[in-house]
Amino acid sequence: MSRFYIKCIGASGPKVEYSQVTFDAGVNILHGPSNSGKSYVISCINFMFGASEVPFTRSSTGYDTIHMTMESLDGRAVQMTRRIIDDKNGKKSDVGENLVTVVSNFNDVGSYDYSISKLEYSDMLLKLMGIDERRQIISTQAFVQQNLTNRSFLHSYFIDEDNIYEKIPAFDVPRHSKITACLTALHFLFTGEDLHEIVPAESKKERELKEAKKNAVIIYINEKIQDLTKKRGVLEEELAKVEDTDVESKMESTLEEIASIERQIYEATERSRKLIEEIFAVSSKLEEATYLRERYKALRTQYNSDVKRLRFIIDGEAKGFQRKKVVKCPFCDSSMQDKPEQRIAYAQASQVELDRITMQLDDLKEAEKDIQQEIRVLEAQLQELNKQNNEITIMISRGLKPKAAQLRDMLESYKQIVQIKHELSAVNTLSTDLNTDAFEREMEEEGEKVVFKPMDHIDMERWKQWSDTFEMIVKECNYPNCGTARISPDTYDAIVNGKHKSDEGKGYRAFLNSIVLFSLMKTLEDGGAYRPAMLILDSPILTLKEKVRKDELADPGMRTSLFRYMVDNCGDNQIIIAENEIPSAVDYSTARLIEFTQDETQGVYGFLKSVRNSVDS
Repeated sequence: MSRFYIKCIGASGPKVEYSQVTFDAGVNILHGPSNSGKSYVISCINFMFGASEVPFTRSSTGYDTIHMTMESLDGRAVQMTRRIIDDKNGKKSDVGENLVTVVSNFNDVGSYDYSISKLEYSDMLLKLMGIDERRQIISTQAFVQQNLTNRSFLHSYFIDEDNIYEKIPAFDVPRHSKITACLTALHFLFTGEDLHEIVPAESKKERELKEAKKNAVIIYINEKIQDLTKKRGVLEEELAKVEDTDVESKMESTLEEIASIERQIYEATERSRKLIEEIFAVSSKLEEATYLRERYKALRTQYNSDVKRLRFIIDGEAKGFQRKKVVKCPFCDSSMQDKPEQRIAYAQASQVELDRITMQLDDLKEAEKDIQQEIRVLEAQLQELNKQNNEITIMISRGLKPKAAQLRDMLESYKQIVQIKHELSAVNTLSTDLNTDAFEREMEEEGEKVVFKPMDHIDMERWKQWSDTFEMIVKECNYPNCGTARISPDTYDAIVNGKHKSDEGKGYRAFLNSIVLFSLMKTLEDGGAYRPAMLILDSPILTLKEKVRKDELADPGMRTSLFRYMVDNCGDNQIIIAENEIPSAVDYSTARLIEFTQDETQGVYGFLKSVRNSVDS
């Protein structure tokens, strides 16, 4: 059967303007300031679902009749009308009329007045959910049975602002002393079974002893989970101090850089070694050239001495031939004819030798010039080689080696990050294992009992699916430092990081209660025997108007994530939310936004068109 959803809620009276809010089959969000009528709308829905409490009084508003239309996705419609009347018992407060007028084009629902007290109206509402006949469920541990009505599981999909932050399980009826009826109603939605034939067979003393042992183990496990949660917080703070990077890829690139630097150091060292070899070779050549230059200098000195000696001989011989010698007779002292002396001539030979030495001296000068040029070239080459070697040495000592040391320090820091991540992963794994162990302990079979406990018979596979869905949504909605979360089969309520919902502040309880019901809606959507296919929440993120301390409020990131998740994951369900202020950083393009401005000059002032400054919040 095609599911039904609330198409519209209206209110009328004899002297007031008809007021109506229209909804879509998906997400609908009522928002606006306090006292604009949002909670009137939620209360009207509750009233039309069989509540005895009236949404407002006739005397304060002038409105005395509430209308609700439910429509199916294939176009069938059921219109319901219920009046607010004076209490016939003389009480000052108004009450809702027992009869609801129904007009329907749905063949399975007739058009006439349905009695609330006789459960005719409840049977009609259940029929819209596919439950065709009246069923009974076990309502107490003493196996007392009661009729299954829409109110039996109303809180599994409806929660108003007075109960959104309650410490009890969100799907429980606040005025009930025990949750038994709500659990069996929930099991009925899961499986279609009412469990009326189940008879337990365990003594109270045995049950209490086993319960005490199990609870002690569960308490111990929860304490360990909380310790691990603190450890996780410390590790995550350490990770938050470093840049959020892909450490593995950074380590790989750093190792590559270190290898590259070491390769450069090796290549530079090899280049330096070759330069030193060249320096040694050039130094040897320079030493040889310098020695040769000194030899040339000594030889030139020798040649100059020889030139002076030979020129002296030649010059002396030339002057000796020019001198004329007077010869006289030793006896008579008369002049005698001079005859040349028989002398050996050395000038010619000396001249030849002088010419030879002069030529050699000229050659020596050229050789000295060449060797001096070679020395200059070798000195310049040696200077350049030393310069290159010094540059390489400086590059290695001041550039490459410090860079390599810096990279190794970076590598060590990355290794520390990896170590922290490994520790964090180990903590998460251990927390998950302990959470699973606690869950299994809470839902383990305890044998026969003398009192009825619905959790001993409930479909735990479906409950586990619900719990897993809850954990996934809590993490998706940025619950602070969330490592584990579950719907405890023992407390029937949310436990996050080993901490019970009842130990949280009001804002966090409202946040978790909203997710509990949302995850239940998604679980029933995915294979439940029956499902309301809707979720109605009043003030799921609580604002300061509820007089909640700031430190108890869920943070803005959580509130934004919750709204975004509900809008994006509505699925085949209807969601109606009433909230003062809605997060701005959410895409509401797929949702229907209904704003009450409480401003005469713009938009819709409030739900009740003829009411101003209402007492509603």
